[in-house]
Amino acid sequence: MPDGATIQIGIGRLPAVVLRHLHGHRDLGVHSGMITDEIAQLIEAGVVTGARKSVDPGLAVTGLLLGSSVLTGRAAVDKSIQLRDTRYTHDQAVLAAQHALVAVNSAIEVDLTGQANIEVAGGRYVGATGGAADFLRGAARSEGGVPVLALPSTAGPFTASAVSRIVARLNGPAGLARADAGVIVTEYGVADLRGLSLARRRERMIAIAHPDHRAALDRTEDQT
Repeated sequence: MPDGATIQIGIGRLPAVVLRHLHGHRDLGVHSGMITDEIAQLIEAGVVTGARKSVDPGLAVTGLLLGSSVLTGRAAVDKSIQLRDTRYTHDQAVLAAQHALVAVNSAIEVDLTGQANIEVAGGRYVGATGGAADFLRGAARSEGGVPVLALPSTAGPFTASAVSRIVARLNGPAGLARADAGVIVTEYGVADLRGLSLARRRERMIAIAHPDHRAALDRTEDQT
């Protein structure tokens, strides 16, 4: 996340954690489908200024406020926070024109080619695809932009029995196509899949899986 980047953040605990680690940055901008308390705190701290935004400079543009009175109170008095229709916040031309749009979203699981399930966990439907595909595609088109999917390597307790979230085959629908795969991040590293063959993608994805699951993934990779 370079200084001056325009950020989009998805729903979930992990994207919120990412925001809490940005207090050392400067002149970040915001163009997102939603913003949270953490964005309000970054504005209050002077981290989010929008000074280097190429579109809507000085403004934090969003379609939805999702937070507590910390966020709504700030939005009530801060004219730099602008709510816009989703036809604008998710528009591909607008997103592509942003300076260094870094889109940070999460997923339930990602397979070895980069396609992701963002809807079904443990056989249970937990949410729609939302705007993740829009923002990842927009970030890919933005000059200096980075489409990021961040997720823990496993679901459940960090034990040998934990379920891998890097999988050979998805256990739910592919809400994000492998054609839209960009940078996948777990606590074990970064897999930049952009421009890679399927074979190279599998290597990179296995490398960021939990070590306890890498051998099994390696054995099944030719079935993907």
